[in-house]
Amino acid sequence: MNGEISQEAKQALADNARRQAFDRLKRDGAHSTAALQRRVRALAAERNIPPADIHKLMYKKPSTHSVMAFCEKHKVNFDWILCGDLQGLRRMTQERVFQPASRPIVAHLLQKYRNLPPELQKIIEQTVDRLLEKQK
Repeated sequence: MNGEISQEAKQALADNARRQAFDRLKRDGAHSTAALQRRVRALAAERNIPPADIHKLMYKKPSTHSVMAFCEKHKVNFDWILCGDLQGLRRMTQERVFQPASRPIVAHLLQKYRNLPPELQKIIEQTVDRLLEKQK
């Protein structure tokens, strides 16, 4: 034996750790409807989501379809909203931070930049470099 464990064993260990975390969240009440609604209200307040978008989630027992539609529309992690999984919250916030600027704006600016004469392009490059240096 070479001391390494198989890929299946690694996956089983990871699944076991995830299952234990899931059970702990369930035991602590993170899966309850009230807990889900608290997370929805907190997210709505943080992102200024209109009340109409969260209305269907505030029923006694929101439908899975309503939860899925909300998550897709507002880019919310299912694990976090449904179970309170903090890894899901971490993934959600990291994805939100690292999202590139909206494509139409970038394409618009790039087209404008390309239409400028080379001397103005050079001025823009120097200005952007200077602004980036100030941020450091």
